[in-house]
Amino acid sequence: MVAQFDLLSVYDEAALAAAGLVIDAPGLPYPPMPAPHYRVVEAARWTLRQPFVIACAGYFLPPRQLSWVNTVLMRDGISWMSLTPVEIESQMPHLAAAKGVVVVCGLGLGVMAYAVSALRAVDTLIVVERDPEIIAAFRQFTDFETWPQRSKIELVQCDAREFRRDGVDFLYADIWPYYRMDCMIEDMKAMHRNVPAPACGYWGQELDMVDAALAQGVALEDFSAAHVQAFADAHGLPLIGLEEPRYPELCRKAAVNPVIGAKRRPVEG
Repeated sequence: MVAQFDLLSVYDEAALAAAGLVIDAPGLPYPPMPAPHYRVVEAARWTLRQPFVIACAGYFLPPRQLSWVNTVLMRDGISWMSLTPVEIESQMPHLAAAKGVVVVCGLGLGVMAYAVSALRAVDTLIVVERDPEIIAAFRQFTDFETWPQRSKIELVQCDAREFRRDGVDFLYADIWPYYRMDCMIEDMKAMHRNVPAPACGYWGQELDMVDAALAQGVALEDFSAAHVQAFADAHGLPLIGLEEPRYPELCRKAAVNPVIGAKRRPVEG
């Protein structure tokens, strides 16, 4: 629950006060996630909608009622990101790990940008996004220039796999449309080569970790911290996760979430 965290010790007071909402994930060992205010806008291909949603499944947690207005970012009529629990919970381990100089690859609704830059532990945030249309739309639907933490943030238009920066403490990537895409790990390795941070993470990594272990004959109930570390070591990536003792358990829960689905999406040759 929100009460288990001292939010003012985690987030900048002005950024927290200016947030449009703060989304909690009851029972998870991660702090709630502040999101900016949103305005419904229509750009060339990108549209922001706020549909009425009564309940939705989480990423780690079972379905629950929504106590906030859902916001959905759509391109050509297809949903790309939303404020549903499944989306928010999947970001929380990475939000909790962010500190110092942070690079976030992928802009979307900008909720990760808002939450990361609101952290007291974060000094600078570089957000990398390749689509100039979404950057322009984002500036409109969030009133980005009015954020209290705006001075911390640099927006860079670039393909995340080509962006280069040294001196980064944490790298996070969320540039893919679906979970369980086989290209994710190779993309992440390419990004980390160009941004060699001592800690990194990517959206949906929990699913890849469990899938890799199951493919090696490990029973789901036996998936452990050792398998998380083995996955990171096998790919030469300093992936976050094990800072939280419950992380292997949460990986197991996400991996069998029926809303996510178990199908992998192979790289098309």
